[in-house]
Amino acid sequence: MSQTANGVSKRWLLLAITFVLLCFFGLIYAWSLFIEPLESNFGWQRSQTSAIFTISCVTVCLGMVVSGVLTSKFNYRLVMAVSAIMISVGFIASAFCNSLIEIFIYYGVLVGTGVGIGFNCAINTTLNWFPDKQGIVSGTLLMGYGGGAMILSPLVTMLLGVLDWRMTFGVLGVLFGVLVILGAILLRNPSPEQVAPLLAQARENNIVSSVDYTPVQMIKTPAFWICFIWLTLSTSGGLALISQAVPAAMEVLESAGAGTGAAVLATATAAMGSVSLCNGLGRLINGFVWDKLGYRASFTWISLAFMAGMVCCALAVKAASFPLLVVGFVLLGLTFGGTMSATSAVCGTFSGTKHFGINYALMCCQMIPAAIIGPTLLAATQSGSGSYGPAFWAFFALAVVTAVSSIAIRRPKQQAQIEIPDGLFNAVDESVQQPA
Repeated sequence: MSQTANGVSKRWLLLAITFVLLCFFGLIYAWSLFIEPLESNFGWQRSQTSAIFTISCVTVCLGMVVSGVLTSKFNYRLVMAVSAIMISVGFIASAFCNSLIEIFIYYGVLVGTGVGIGFNCAINTTLNWFPDKQGIVSGTLLMGYGGGAMILSPLVTMLLGVLDWRMTFGVLGVLFGVLVILGAILLRNPSPEQVAPLLAQARENNIVSSVDYTPVQMIKTPAFWICFIWLTLSTSGGLALISQAVPAAMEVLESAGAGTGAAVLATATAAMGSVSLCNGLGRLINGFVWDKLGYRASFTWISLAFMAGMVCCALAVKAASFPLLVVGFVLLGLTFGGTMSATSAVCGTFSGTKHFGINYALMCCQMIPAAIIGPTLLAATQSGSGSYGPAFWAFFALAVVTAVSSIAIRRPKQQAQIEIPDGLFNAVDESVQQPA
């Protein structure tokens, strides 16, 4: 068997390995499971525990940027080892924290940054094997990342019940250290010869850009900034819900007369699981939509689902209807998942594959303002009104703005293929424009 055929045959195994690894990285979105234990232990307010999640989301993005820089200079296995150390140390140190600033640093900064570094390195390495299937493969990988909270939440819930939150953090620290190191050993990059025919086919079919934009070239295009704004608005709604899914579900259940206690908490946790499930499905669905129908259809369905989901949640709070709330959770989970898939796909489609790692990391920085806007606005509105209802209506208004902004997104006009000098932020001074 030729080197190209042998390499291509192995890429599906590498996809499966990365999928499992990203499931564990996605556990960072199960933060709401730790809210009640920490608030009970320390007496912290909801705005404080929400800030922990916000910090971790911000540092995930920063970690991705760091990963993009590191993978351009060092072996990916070294980068994955750095990720393993940071996550493991962060979780284990969190088990010994006794103040808010400590959990900010250990979980928010160390774990968040480590997840960002490992996530970007793993997905970039694997997507290198699939230039011909950018949408569906990125959607599949991100389904693992988004669905990890749902798949592994029962494990965390069991650990919290049998042990306590401190021991649970410790167990997760050891588990992550072993798994990420194992992933570093198993993953590998393709040789240029192994993927050259696939890349040529992808460019011919207009799946990826015929020009590989450097980071500076990319951020100089209007398409980048319009996409960045759209992604920020859409992501803020998903992060807001993820950060408060369990408390919001408990409010509706208690209003409906379900009472309090372990049974209500279990039901609320199951509702959060629906968000995680649909988060993963949304990433896969959007991968199909992107590859088959194009970016315009992708942005449209995500925007409409965002609006519909917030309306359902707002009405559910008013009517004390848990089934309607679950419908809203499902729609918002699909929205968030679709947005994450679009973030990955738009980089290859609009900016090419050569600088994908750093370009994707820069596009993912939209999660920094989104992580500040979403959870902070939801927590502040809930604290001020005593209910999640007004917050959901505020996010519906944000969803309308999101839908309007999506109309302005246009694929950048492609430049003639030219040789780009090596270097992370090298720009090309002269280029020849040609029709898209």
